[in-house]
Amino acid sequence: MLQSYAPAVLGNVYGLPLAVATVALTAYLLGGAAGTVAGGFIAARDVRSEGVIAAALGVSAAMALLLASGLAAAPAVALLMAAMGFGVGIATPSRDLLVRKAALARFGTHALGRVYGFVYSGLDVGLAAAPLVFGPLLDRGHFASALFGVAALQTAALVTAALVGRAAKQG
Repeated sequence: MLQSYAPAVLGNVYGLPLAVATVALTAYLLGGAAGTVAGGFIAARDVRSEGVIAAALGVSAAMALLLASGLAAAPAVALLMAAMGFGVGIATPSRDLLVRKAALARFGTHALGRVYGFVYSGLDVGLAAAPLVFGPLLDRGHFASALFGVAALQTAALVTAALVGRAAKQG
């Protein structure tokens, strides 16, 4: 959702010119890339994946809530977007390892391909469905609601990671 609608959302919530709102989106994307690199190093330490995911997505959800509130200073929007992207990026390698651990615990090595296919197809379905959910909100002028939705989805993802982590341990 953010990759498609962030400039319009930020422009309407904060009154940012399109160029500045696009810089904020770029900050989010660069933050995500940097977070993925950092998250790879964190995940390589064999730490609790679900804890990393929960912390990283918790920070990202908090940034989305702060942005949705409209209370952030306009010059800070790009920094908040970068922090949100960084959190999402940090969670990504740990998410992949958690999926692998859960799949191995539940189905064994013979099912890894099917599990990854299912997970990543689900991500694609979510990306395809986002405009159907968020588009009508934006059409009605509820721009901050889209950011509240992002925060809610990030929170749902961290809860899911915790549940998957617990199930993998009980395996």
